[in-house]
Amino acid sequence: MHIMRTFAIVLILLLVSCGEAPKQSTSKTKFPIEGFWERKGTIQFVNGTPVDTLFYGIDNTGEEEGFRNVKVYSDGNVLWLNNANDKTNSWGAPGGYGKFEISKDTLTEFMSHGCGGMGAFLHYQKDSLGVSSIKFPFGYYLDENTYTQLGGRVPNSEENIQFGEYYEKLPVIKKTKMDGVWKRAYEISYVNGVAIDTTSVPTDAILDLKIIKDGYFMVVVDQTNYIKDIKNPEYGGISGYGQFEYDGKGNMIEYNEFGSWRGSVNNNTPRNAANAHYASVTFYDDDMYQQITKDTLNQTWRQDKERGVVYKRVQ
Repeated sequence: MHIMRTFAIVLILLLVSCGEAPKQSTSKTKFPIEGFWERKGTIQFVNGTPVDTLFYGIDNTGEEEGFRNVKVYSDGNVLWLNNANDKTNSWGAPGGYGKFEISKDTLTEFMSHGCGGMGAFLHYQKDSLGVSSIKFPFGYYLDENTYTQLGGRVPNSEENIQFGEYYEKLPVIKKTKMDGVWKRAYEISYVNGVAIDTTSVPTDAILDLKIIKDGYFMVVVDQTNYIKDIKNPEYGGISGYGQFEYDGKGNMIEYNEFGSWRGSVNNNTPRNAANAHYASVTFYDDDMYQQITKDTLNQTWRQDKERGVVYKRVQ
């Protein structure tokens, strides 16, 4: 088995514990953790000293060609996603969402929801332990542009060896009014442009959460409390990551780079118009907006049935 997959299993065995999410994050003013980060490889430490870095696409890291793993921290929330399609199930790519808190020594993630295998794992653990989140504490090294997340030691080793996930910060493309953490709260049904029904989305059944920041977006939909059949590809939920545009006039574009739906995993080039999702956006206030999918940026509402999705800011 490849070392990174072995290491991931070791992490789960050594570091998973139950815990409640923090009420407040201490990250806002003290640590430059806010933003999108893309994993570039793995660093090996011996006796606390970095001795080797294995980069994706250059070194033999054991990952499939084209592997990508992106993570975002925003206002006490953490969301990550990769494009590793697990061949042992039909759930698609894994990802996880939760809260975090950070000190000068430890980064702790309280993961509550996910997609793919991570969503299934979190659902099982929370149900078994009777908790709302699973606690993952990590050591870390962090500066403005790089971040290394440390894991557990290799079992049965006489040497003090650790491995760290090495990330580089993605550059800011553009800040917009839509930057923030958003959760789907309502759906509005339209017929011929007239709203006929509003339905709330119960978060105890489905969590649809999106983080938009600095010109990027990441979304995860956890359906493990809604779909009970684990053989159903939709049990793994929905996920997506890519770059984002908002013109301030009600037009939004999401360029999907990777993610999954019904077990299929994609891996697209950045800002490819063929993988663009167009939507009209209407803000009710600074903390709530509605979006309706369009076929193109200039298209007006079709004169038949429409689905408006209302997102509320996560405070």
